[in-house]
Amino acid sequence: MVNNMRGKEAKVTIYDVAKKAGVSKSTVSRYLGGRFHELSPKTQQKIKQVIDELQYRPNNLARGLKSSHSYLIGALVADITNPYTTAILRGAEDVCKQHGYSLLICNSDNQPAKEREYISMLQSHKIDGLLIQTTGGNSDFLETLSENGKTPIVLVDRKIPELPFDTVEIDNRGAVMQAVSYLIKKNYKRIGYFTEPVAHFSPRHERYTGFQEALRLVNPSHPSLEDLFEVDLNDESQLEKKLNTFLSRTSKEPRAIIAGNSVIALKIIIKLKEQGYKIPDDTGFLSFDNPEWAAAVFSGITTIEQPTYQIGKTVMELILKRLADDESPVQTISYQTRLIERESAPGR
Repeated sequence: MVNNMRGKEAKVTIYDVAKKAGVSKSTVSRYLGGRFHELSPKTQQKIKQVIDELQYRPNNLARGLKSSHSYLIGALVADITNPYTTAILRGAEDVCKQHGYSLLICNSDNQPAKEREYISMLQSHKIDGLLIQTTGGNSDFLETLSENGKTPIVLVDRKIPELPFDTVEIDNRGAVMQAVSYLIKKNYKRIGYFTEPVAHFSPRHERYTGFQEALRLVNPSHPSLEDLFEVDLNDESQLEKKLNTFLSRTSKEPRAIIAGNSVIALKIIIKLKEQGYKIPDDTGFLSFDNPEWAAAVFSGITTIEQPTYQIGKTVMELILKRLADDESPVQTISYQTRLIERESAPGR
C-alpha cells in the first residue's frame, strides 16, 4: 500500500514503485527509460505489475527538465481510419503508457506534402522518437530528423531501403501465397486481386508481385494472372468498372476475390451488394486484415490476420531501446500472418 502519511490523494512516486517492487529507484528508472537489456525479464515483469497496480504515471515535465527529453513519441500514420492502423496505435500506446511516454498522433492521408508538414511540426515539438507509416516521399526529411542518432525512427510496414531505419512488417509475400494456395485448394479457377495503387508502397507491391509468383508456381499461364486490379478508392466509378470487368469475364467459372486490405474489401462488398451479388454464392471472397465486421458480414469473411497490436508494441519497444543507446545493427522484424477460415470461400 502507498504511504498513507502523504494523504489519500498523494501522487504515487517512483519511490513507491521501487519499494513495492523490491528494487532500487535507479532500476525503475532504467525500466521507464527502456533500458531492458540491463534488467532481467523477471525484474521487468515485477516493475510492470507494480506500475499497473499503483497506477503510477511519471511526471514527464519534471523528467524532461532533468533529462532534456520531451517524453513525446510521434506517430505519423497514413490512414487513421484504417482498422489496421488503429490496432497498431493501440499496441504502441500501451507500451508508451507503461514507460511514461505520450503519443503525438498525426495522419498524413497518404499525402507526401501533408506528411512533410507533420514531420516539421513534430520536430518543433522535440519528439524523442518517431513511429512512421511513410508515404515514401520524404526520405530527405526523415534522414535529417534522424541524423546523429538523436531521434530514433522506426518504420511500420512500409520500407525505405536507402535509409538505415529499424522496420517492423509482416511477411507479405508469404501471406499472399497463403491466400492463393487456400483458394486454389478450394477449387477456385479464377482469382481476382484488388489493391489500392502499389507504386511507392512496399507492402502493396510485395502482395501484388507475390500474387503473381504464387499463380506461376501453380501454372505459368494461369488465367488469373490477368486478374490484377489497382484501384484508386477516391474514384468510385473506377472500382465499379474494374469489379464488373472481373465479374463479367469470369461468369462461367468458380471465382474468388482477394482484397488487399480491409478498406478496399469493404468497398468491394458494398458494390457487390448494390449489384445484387451474394458472397459466397456468386463469388468467393478473402481479405487481408481481420476487422471486427469480418465475422458479421454475410456468413463471415475469410481473412488473413496480421498481428497488428503486437506490431505496434514491437515498434515502440525498438524506439525505447534506441533511446537507451542501443547501438546494435538496424533490423527488420517480419511477422507471420494467420488465415482465419469463415464461410466466404467454401470452395467449388
